Amino acid sequence: MPIKLTSKAFAVLETEEVAKTEEEQITHLLVNEDLPDYLNKVELIDAIRQAPNKAARRDAIADAAKALGKSTRTIKRMIEKVEQVGVATLAVGRKDKGQYRISKQWHDFIVSLHEWGNREGSRINHNQIFGYLKALASQGQKLQQQKYDEKFKGYSQVREDLIAGKYPSHVTVYKVINSHLEEKHKTVRHPGSPIEGQIIQTTEGILEITRSNQIWQIDHTKLDILLVDEKDKQVIGRPYITLVMDSYSGCVTGFHLGFEAAGSHEVGLSLRHAILPKHYGTEYELQETWEICGIPEYVVTDRAKEFKSEHLKQISLQLDFTRRLRAFPQAGGLIESIFDKINKEILSLYGGYTGSSVEERPPEAERTACITLDQLEKILVRYFVDHYNHHDYPRVKNQKRIERWKSGFLLEEPELLDERELDICLMKIAIRNIEKYGSVNFLGWVYQGDCLLDYAGKQVSLRYDKRNITTVLAYTRPVNGEPGEFIGVIQARDCERERMSLAELNYIKKKLRNQGKEVDNSSILNERLSRFDDVEQTRKERRRERRKKAQKEHEVKTNKSKVVELFPENDAPEEVTILQESLINTAFDANSQNIVNSKDKQVPQNKPDTSQTSKVRRPRVSVKDWNQFMKDNW
Repeated sequence: MPIKLTSKAFAVLETEEVAKTEEEQITHLLVNEDLPDYLNKVELIDAIRQAPNKAARRDAIADAAKALGKSTRTIKRMIEKVEQVGVATLAVGRKDKGQYRISKQWHDFIVSLHEWGNREGSRINHNQIFGYLKALASQGQKLQQQKYDEKFKGYSQVREDLIAGKYPSHVTVYKVINSHLEEKHKTVRHPGSPIEGQIIQTTEGILEITRSNQIWQIDHTKLDILLVDEKDKQVIGRPYITLVMDSYSGCVTGFHLGFEAAGSHEVGLSLRHAILPKHYGTEYELQETWEICGIPEYVVTDRAKEFKSEHLKQISLQLDFTRRLRAFPQAGGLIESIFDKINKEILSLYGGYTGSSVEERPPEAERTACITLDQLEKILVRYFVDHYNHHDYPRVKNQKRIERWKSGFLLEEPELLDERELDICLMKIAIRNIEKYGSVNFLGWVYQGDCLLDYAGKQVSLRYDKRNITTVLAYTRPVNGEPGEFIGVIQARDCERERMSLAELNYIKKKLRNQGKEVDNSSILNERLSRFDDVEQTRKERRRERRKKAQKEHEVKTNKSKVVELFPENDAPEEVTILQESLINTAFDANSQNIVNSKDKQVPQNKPDTSQTSKVRRPRVSVKDWNQFMKDNW
């Protein structure tokens, strides 16, 4: 007899993990919240227990059953639990409420089906899994065949249920999968590492943080603010910041700010700023000094390509530090948190703030933008020096970040390097030829320096900082494998500003090109068009004259005839009349002579002079239209 498939038959499946029944004793319970349902039960049960006699108690039980929607027997059991365990039992409902009764094998089997259906690009849905279970149950005894052994390996109970036609309902399948996905995607906040024994997980292993300048972290982001040009106050765009932080103290050790997308050279410039001692003028209005400097032992970054570049490899070899990559994105939480602080605590107060979402960008962001790159740098320097580095270290009470950095040196103070030793962090530029007077052309500007006077006609290599291109460093060109030597510092000859970034220079060039397109050049353009029109007209006239000449020559060759035009169209009327009379007379004389000769055949006649007769011929007439000639003259 075939088995009738139904998911209701699966309702009897319960497991050892099912919650305890209501009859089990519950001890040591304490209610932490005064819930309305709980307080209502307390009031009803208390009225029952405070009843003066059996009749009142019976009436109180009936009222409680009506109020709670339960039977009197359930109310009596509730009273017994209160008397045996305590009033907290009134706050406990069914322990298996909201749970699905399903065995562990069935739970794991459904989860395994879902995971299998989401491999190698497949995307199985909940209903497809339920349909597959239903299809398997339809096979009945066929599921005992050997080909199903691998599928049901470890799921013998599932196999038996499917053979018997039992399988979970679609609601149960949905609940199992949803609870699995919820548990899989659930995130729990990390409490943070302890004060001692902090670690950073890298792809090469775990690094334990023990002292200052041991491990520096580098990362960059695009800030949520629009900056403007210093001169015209036109919006340039959003800047990028590359930040260097000390893992032991949490201090900001250096940074680089610019409009160029973050790359290996921006990383080098931020390292250069972090390693060198920092000195700022009075225009920065600093209350503290930025004392952090030195060389790290490790530099930990994410896996972006700029951190794997050849330039950064050369820098690490030159400065003798080890590069490491984070094993997990969460390992960069220290530096990611300060990016959020910069955007939300500082930049959000200024005009031009865009927010983190492009869709929710304020419409007045571009209209209210007013900060330049130099102004933003001063704001960030003041924030890092006076606020962030002097803020309390969150893991130790009564200790500031800068104090922790100073106390974190085990044996010696940080090593100080000469500025020339860090020129490797600067961008390398193509070779340039030295011209007269110690000048060189670069970026459309002329740079001059007395240090180049002795190198006229030779080639040098240039290095510069993108944040300030008014000053360029000149090095001799490496020859035969020998490294280049520092020559000196050269300045831009025609630049009126003391500082200018490469991005600002490119913006100015672009603006000048656009302004050149907007200038009224109508007279120049019209003159150019008229010149081309004159040439084209001259060519057309020359072609027309050549065609006329060729047509005349063709007519002379094709219309040449031996017939004389009796009545030429172009002759004067008098000439035409004279010609007609002479032709008529000549014809009349010839006819007369012929008539006389025909009548007097017997009379010998003198033979006419043939020489004169041969000379008298009919004139040749050239006729263009013979039909018209016949009509007009004959």
